[in-house]
Amino acid sequence: MKKIYNSKAFWMIVSLLASLAIWVYVTSVETDESKTTFRGVKVELVGEDILRDSKNLVVTDMDTSTVTVEVVGPRRIIGSLSSDQLVAQVDVSKLSRAAYTSQQYTIVYPDGTDTSKLSESRRTPETINFMVSAQTSKSIQVRGSFDGSLAEGYTAEMPVFEPSTITITGSEAYLKDVEYAWVTFGKENVDSTYSVETGFTLMDANNEPCSTTGISFSTDVVTATLPLLTLKEVNLDVNIIEGAGATKANTKITIDPVSVTLAGDSALLAGMNKIILATIDLTDFSSTFTETYTIPIDNELKNTTGVTKATVTVEIVGLETKTFRVKLLLHQCHRGLRGGYNHREQGDNTPRHARGAGADKS
Repeated sequence: MKKIYNSKAFWMIVSLLASLAIWVYVTSVETDESKTTFRGVKVELVGEDILRDSKNLVVTDMDTSTVTVEVVGPRRIIGSLSSDQLVAQVDVSKLSRAAYTSQQYTIVYPDGTDTSKLSESRRTPETINFMVSAQTSKSIQVRGSFDGSLAEGYTAEMPVFEPSTITITGSEAYLKDVEYAWVTFGKENVDSTYSVETGFTLMDANNEPCSTTGISFSTDVVTATLPLLTLKEVNLDVNIIEGAGATKANTKITIDPVSVTLAGDSALLAGMNKIILATIDLTDFSSTFTETYTIPIDNELKNTTGVTKATVTVEIVGLETKTFRVKLLLHQCHRGLRGGYNHREQGDNTPRHARGAGADKS
């Protein structure tokens, strides 16, 4: 037996048999046909850019997005394929007019597949049906809201979007329900003007989302900005002109409201400690003065309280007012007929007022 194993002829026979076995296996694998059904193969349109840009046409209302195909070929090749590797391509670049149409599709296999040994024995459906429509465009407004929170001491203005409008393009059937583009953006504890790039959702007139199928956009993102303003409470006040015995120390000043809250640039608010409503002259009244004034606000600031007028009451306190008559003498000289002068006095008993500290009555 040992001689047989050591025999050169023996090993030649073994090698020949092994080679024959391999050849038989490979031949059987190559020639052993298999039939497999691939379901859910995605439909892909090619040449849409040519159809749109050169002919101003778009594809709409495609009756299916997937197909089922039965492929026959060597088991070795068929076994390496799956539905998500196949694509059913429809070339629309040669279509030239708006119409409802049925088009054949081509099954595209992964790169490197020996398609010469494959065939499709059945397709469902046989063709892809769709509408070719004239392309149109319209401009829609960008709207949105901030969904977040602000740091204490700040308020926000309305969000600003750039661009403020978007051009959408597609068939009239797809565009007719689109009313505007909606943006939602947010951040917590915002303490400065906040900007972010974000996408948007197409909305209809009932504020419901619209499908974007068959619609292209002039931009895919917008910049949403939330302008932030500093808040500051500022007191209201009046200037006083003293006179007629009264000083500011003798006045009781009441202002309603006492203050307003302003919103604006922090640098502009930094030096603002009060708002002067008016200048009041104490000689213009004897005891009490009441007037309503418009609150003056810088055009670059906003009054967040919503109150536009303030009522000022000034009372004179700690002083008495007395009325008395003062006789004024008017001296007149008249030249007489004989060259002399006549003298005549005229009296004036007009009431006069005087104000000062009350006398001690003890």
